[in-house]
Amino acid sequence: MASNSQKIANLLKQGIEDRLYSGAQLVVSDAKRDVLSLSVGNTRYPQGRGELGSQPVHVTSDTLFDIASVTKPLSTATLMMCAVEEGRFSLDQKLISVSGIQFPSWLLANTVGDLLSHQTALPAWVDFHGTIPRMEDHEGASRYFELVCKRLSPRSDGKTWCYSDLGYILLGLMLERAYDKSLMALFSERVSIPLGLGGKLLYCPLHSVSCADIAATCQYMGAYVQGHPDDANARAMTHVAGHAGLFATAEAISSYVRAMLSKNFVCQPETVRRFIEYRSPNTPFALGWDRPTSEDSLSGRRPGENVIGHLGFTGCSVWIDLDTKRSVTLLTNRTHANSDPGSLAPLRREIYRRCWEL
Repeated sequence: MASNSQKIANLLKQGIEDRLYSGAQLVVSDAKRDVLSLSVGNTRYPQGRGELGSQPVHVTSDTLFDIASVTKPLSTATLMMCAVEEGRFSLDQKLISVSGIQFPSWLLANTVGDLLSHQTALPAWVDFHGTIPRMEDHEGASRYFELVCKRLSPRSDGKTWCYSDLGYILLGLMLERAYDKSLMALFSERVSIPLGLGGKLLYCPLHSVSCADIAATCQYMGAYVQGHPDDANARAMTHVAGHAGLFATAEAISSYVRAMLSKNFVCQPETVRRFIEYRSPNTPFALGWDRPTSEDSLSGRRPGENVIGHLGFTGCSVWIDLDTKRSVTLLTNRTHANSDPGSLAPLRREIYRRCWEL
């Protein structure tokens, strides 16, 4: 095991040398404990200006990373588990019966479960950040998004599913309207604080954490982004959205997974199983989670294996073997180093393969 652990550490350091990221965290966890925890590199490159003049520091196990789309399962799907348990929504509930949201007319026959598993005609993404919304006309960023979404045309490619940020933004808005609270408040009250992860798994970290302790991502307005979402649409949604915006440490995500697979979670085990074991011939997704879909999956596992996980555009990912309850969380700031999402793929795949063998 020691030999393989050293090889994994060397691979993480190789990613820094190859300028795939400036820093990274890796945690391999079993049902009861972390098997391996590594932190390498720095929060940002020394060249350029940091947020509020912050200097690069060494990444530690406490450094926060922008986990981008890993927000979808950890925040939005988890809060929807709570809402389903409480009877605020049902998975087969058609969107036409959901009040308070201006859905496109062609989306009304879809269900809450369809949004969670990406089984709608929504496109993958639309840039509503490029045009500054007139807040006085649209009652804030969320109403502006609804207007943009309502004007969209459905996909015409004939596919039964499409991985869509838009569906998760809508799910986030649905939760906010149902509880009359912000997604940030809901996540804090219902998920992160009850799990003991309040300062390590959160939206808007700059409310409580120095930007120097957060890994930098892209450049915006001449400075490296630290503590603000890399995702422009998440920034337009005032940094709190259903598709992106969470910051976390790898150890916090590992703790979340252990809790989710135990009886010490914020939802009942039956509800969790309903979400993570969901299968449909029309989509590869569970409710909130992805599955390996090709032999060269970035999870290091094969289609058909009992594995779920999720990727984040910033270079973050978590994958979970539901049979062994082993999870592997890899957090990097790939968008700080380069603009090619595929640049990290070979290294990430090799790291995961070795981690499953520990």
